[in-house]
Amino acid sequence: MSRITDELSKYGCDMNTTLERFLGDEDFYEKCLIEMLGDSSFRELGEALEQKNVKAAFESAHTLKGLAANMGLDSMLDIVVELVEPLRNGMIDGLSPTYERLIAEKKTYDNIVNG
Repeated sequence: MSRITDELSKYGCDMNTTLERFLGDEDFYEKCLIEMLGDSSFRELGEALEQKNVKAAFESAHTLKGLAANMGLDSMLDIVVELVEPLRNGMIDGLSPTYERLIAEKKTYDNIVNG
């Protein structure tokens, strides 16, 4: 395993299953991971929550849910699910602390990638 995938594995990510999804291509996985962590949906979700725009917040959160699942970032996925489900039901109030946890988790992954 590369340094990044090794660190992700130590952090609790199931890298064996995830890398199977990427046909064992760690370089491709790492490129996708970097792109995912830079995705505008993180920012757009925060803006939508601030503006109380349920539809936009749901779309961004749902995008992040798919990205986190495909990249095998289970701890991030767990947090995103806590956002998606209330938003799916039209509830937006009180989600800012969960969003802040998501951004903190993103920073953890950023730190793993950046070494």
